[in-house]
Amino acid sequence: MSNDPPGSSGEQAVMHPNEVTIINYTAPELNHLAAGADEARLLTHYVRPYANLERGWERVLSALPGASTLYGRTFGRRRMPQGLRRDHLHEAAIATDLLGAFLRHFPAAKARALVPQLHWRTQKRIAQVGAHLGADSKVIVASYLVAEPAFRCSEGIKVLNYPIAHHRFIQQFVAEEAERVPEFAETLPDWAAVPSWIEPRLDAECALADRILVGSSFVRDSFVAEGVPEQKLVVIPYGANVSTFCPASESDRRTRHQFRLLFVGQMSQRKGISYLLRAYAAFHGPGTRLTLIGGLYGSEEALTPHRHLFEYIPHIPHAELAGQYRNADVFVFPTLIEGMPLVVLEAMASGLPVITTPNGPGDIVRDGVDGFVVPIRDPDAIVEKLEYLRANPERRREMGASARQRALEFSWMTYRQRSIATLRSLMDGQSNPTIPDATASPMS
Repeated sequence: MSNDPPGSSGEQAVMHPNEVTIINYTAPELNHLAAGADEARLLTHYVRPYANLERGWERVLSALPGASTLYGRTFGRRRMPQGLRRDHLHEAAIATDLLGAFLRHFPAAKARALVPQLHWRTQKRIAQVGAHLGADSKVIVASYLVAEPAFRCSEGIKVLNYPIAHHRFIQQFVAEEAERVPEFAETLPDWAAVPSWIEPRLDAECALADRILVGSSFVRDSFVAEGVPEQKLVVIPYGANVSTFCPASESDRRTRHQFRLLFVGQMSQRKGISYLLRAYAAFHGPGTRLTLIGGLYGSEEALTPHRHLFEYIPHIPHAELAGQYRNADVFVFPTLIEGMPLVVLEAMASGLPVITTPNGPGDIVRDGVDGFVVPIRDPDAIVEKLEYLRANPERRREMGASARQRALEFSWMTYRQRSIATLRSLMDGQSNPTIPDATASPMS
């Protein structure tokens, strides 16, 4: 790993051709793309904030009494996948990145108010370092919000990673949702608070990119609706760690006396949280249980009238999520706007049938096979599917087993293979790189 400043002698030690530079802010999929590019001997530079490589001091810190929870929320969430070599990694803006991660969990509102400023400072520094290191690369793959400087100074192939729907599509959708459900409006992104430079930067990055990597057909369609040429867009679904997330044993399932529902994600209306609560209010009764796991977004006042309905776990280390999935019977995720939610794949890998919407997870969850795909904003449809799954435990188990097999087809290794195939096609000069249908089974 190099911590040398840009242009230092430490960076001159890279002896292979300047093939691919990857610039990332927080996207987990780019960690796996970087590892895949490194294994394929294509990676020259990987620029990102702090990266946990499980060095000695990181292992010691994770084992300190009383520190494991905070470690899991901060350092632990930056753990890198296997296959990524240290000599290609350039950590930038480590101080502002980690300070922002810590302050997110402070109870004081003034401390949390500093987090957006720290995020923007971190993004700015990553973009600067990435532009410097990637100037001569044949391919630059960059996350949105940190791509523009590198794209402007590079003559290579420019690939933008965009893990969520198009920004103007989101803006319009959020405004509509705030009018529909005003009591949850404060849990939606506040576009009035977004700095004025954000939207022009995103527009510039989309315009400068030769290709835009997205995680679902829903995201692709949102870009096309905003005028982005469809030939620019490449759909490659993300993956899950299918060895960490695995089903509960049959003996564990037989000892349960409750019908357990699980939601994992931000407590935000963007995730459809009000529709989930309305559905559960109509469905719940003796022997049912709903657990919500995830941080609050905006005000918690919207949740207060419903607090008697659910068990709430605000933060949990990612490694401990596997046990929560195994303790559940059904995963419910009625999201309104998504990219390709990793939690859905994790739930499926854990053997859970999933109730979700077409807006992101619809490419992965096969309706009536791995669970159910219901319309957005439809609590009645959620209740109907919950009633069916509760009344038909054998069918529920069949769907869970099918979900597990489906998730195996969308591992992180599959994501790496598809992404590297796309990069190789672009480097070989193909104007329309051909990769396997990313929304169909790669095993077929």
